Amino acid sequence: MLKLNSIVNATALVAFLLLLASCSVTQNVMKSEDELANEIVFYSLDEALLQPRNVVILRIENENMIELPADIERFINLQVLHLRYNHLTSLPNNLLKLPNLQKLYLSNNNFWTIPDNIHLAKKLEVLDMSYNQIQVIDSSVYSCNKLKDLSLAQNSLKALPDSISKLQNLIRLDLFSNEITHLPADISNIKSLEFIDIDWNKLEELPADFGRLINLETFRAEKNALKTLSFDFGNLSQLAEIKINDNQLEELPQNFGQLSKIDTLNLSNNKLRKLPESMGEMKQIKLIDLSNNELEQLVDFSSLSNLKSINLRSNKLKTINASFFNAAQLEKVVLSMNEISTFTGSFTNVNYIYELELQMNKLSILPEQFTKLNNVKMLNLSHNNISELTNVLNDMSKLEILNASNNQLDLFAKVISEHPALESIDLSNNKIKLLPLDYASIKNLKRIDLSGNPIYNWHINQLRNAFDQNVLVLD
Repeated sequence: MLKLNSIVNATALVAFLLLLASCSVTQNVMKSEDELANEIVFYSLDEALLQPRNVVILRIENENMIELPADIERFINLQVLHLRYNHLTSLPNNLLKLPNLQKLYLSNNNFWTIPDNIHLAKKLEVLDMSYNQIQVIDSSVYSCNKLKDLSLAQNSLKALPDSISKLQNLIRLDLFSNEITHLPADISNIKSLEFIDIDWNKLEELPADFGRLINLETFRAEKNALKTLSFDFGNLSQLAEIKINDNQLEELPQNFGQLSKIDTLNLSNNKLRKLPESMGEMKQIKLIDLSNNELEQLVDFSSLSNLKSINLRSNKLKTINASFFNAAQLEKVVLSMNEISTFTGSFTNVNYIYELELQMNKLSILPEQFTKLNNVKMLNLSHNNISELTNVLNDMSKLEILNASNNQLDLFAKVISEHPALESIDLSNNKIKLLPLDYASIKNLKRIDLSGNPIYNWHINQLRNAFDQNVLVLD
């Protein structure tokens, strides 16, 4: 009998321990990202408190809350908490001590600093405190050694402390729209960083060894005051997205072209006077925007086999080597608002160019090389000093839109009327007195603008009789 009792007691003890373990697992198992996607979302405290152990994702937003209730501690399985659009200024310890708390969204509240008790959230991976009034970062956050995503966008930060390098698992850092003037040198020690957004700050320079961020894939720094990049910037071998437009860059590091994964490059609105030769080696690049700089010459882009669009609007270019157009897949070229008067060299591979913008330059004639641009559909030559176009346009049989306004044209050839694809012709503000009436027979023509020309009075009536009144513009 004694032996039987011992067996019964042992069995009961094992069952109890298994039940206890089961409860423990129920309370502490973290959900994966896939599991979270299928988890029920609770949208109110009242609803959540009816079944507190089942609450994994809780959204309490736009509730005008000043503080969180003590009942928050009952959500022992809470993993994702959204508290956006409230009036919170602090967080209670019992919230941050919740064993599974992993993602905490606190944007659009009234925080002036990161809570000094944030270190209590031992499993915290995502902290979003954007759109607050944060001026300093409390050192407590650096004890959150599992933190992967930190968003402090739209605050009032002026600097980051060196100790940010303690966040050795940080992958994503969002500092958009603050007042930061420099990044700490030690940020280069966070090798895990893949994403940095510091758009719309007052950043003047990068740390000298910024290129040590070998896993960085995205770097956004538009609307700052950068005058130069770190000399080792080209070592960011994983960088695939970069935005450094609207700064004060005067030059780029010589190894800039080593950024072999970049497919879109926006360097517009800087003060660049020249480009490093290595830019001609960026094989993956598809789009380059260098508009609104001070460039006087270009590097050879002809070997950029994936380049589709390049914008060089508003620079100081005077002469263009035609080899510039020979990138194998180039489709769109913007050279407007420069000082271009001549083209040198020859075209060898211009089969894909369909849009060419040359307005507001100093062209008096178009070069013979342009006769090879026989796939161009849109051609803008306005605001130059061109007096004759005939020879160049002869072979552009696919031309749909032609803007040759504000030039010195006094004769427009009959041959253009044989271009069946033409839809819009702007010849306004030239010196044209006569226009061949054949233009009225262009099948697809929707608009022809002759305003601002000294057309003979007797010829005006001929034009009005030949053209549909919705097509012809005379004044």
